[in-house]
Amino acid sequence: MLGALAVAVIAGVVVFGKGLLDIRRLKSERDGILASNKTLEGENRGLDASIELLKTDKRYIGRIARSELGMIGRNEAVYKLEDATPRP
Repeated sequence: MLGALAVAVIAGVVVFGKGLLDIRRLKSERDGILASNKTLEGENRGLDASIELLKTDKRYIGRIARSELGMIGRNEAVYKLEDATPRP
């Protein structure tokens, strides 16, 4: 009888003590993963839209080429201005 009571107490401590802590930790970890997934899904939608524009929109391609690659378009000129301050 005393042995069964001791086993029941130990089992209760294991299940309700450490078990509840593990459940809380796992729920918190799950919530973080779900939030990260939502962020990644939003980024993926944006990338999908950019891919579609790159496939179909020549103006978008030109804008990307100018901003990211420093290219110029037809009938455009690049002017380089030097610093006007006198050199010693």
